Amino acid sequence: MTDPQGEEAELRAAVRGLREVRQIVSGGGRGAYDASTDQQRALAYCWVSIGSALKHHDRITGTAASASKFSNAIRFRDRLAHQPLDRLDIDILWESSVRSAPTTSC
Repeated sequence: MTDPQGEEAELRAAVRGLREVRQIVSGGGRGAYDASTDQQRALAYCWVSIGSALKHHDRITGTAASASKFSNAIRFRDRLAHQPLDRLDIDILWESSVRSAPTTSC
């Protein structure tokens, strides 16, 4: 049995995270991001939060990882969550954010 309120709450949490990603990316641009360890870590944390919310959504709905429409975001979360901060690839993080964070209103 699924929990519709829980499903919606997790999706709302993911959308909030995506809004934060867009704010960081559009805020000061790539130059500001490259110069700021805080922005780099904030962006990584946003993706960890997004992936966690989507992972919880899949658990609530009983969706298998192999069938999840959110599998890419969840795998990205898993990689970031288990990566030491000193090995964070800021280029991949930036490019993934620019390409993958929806630009439409959500």
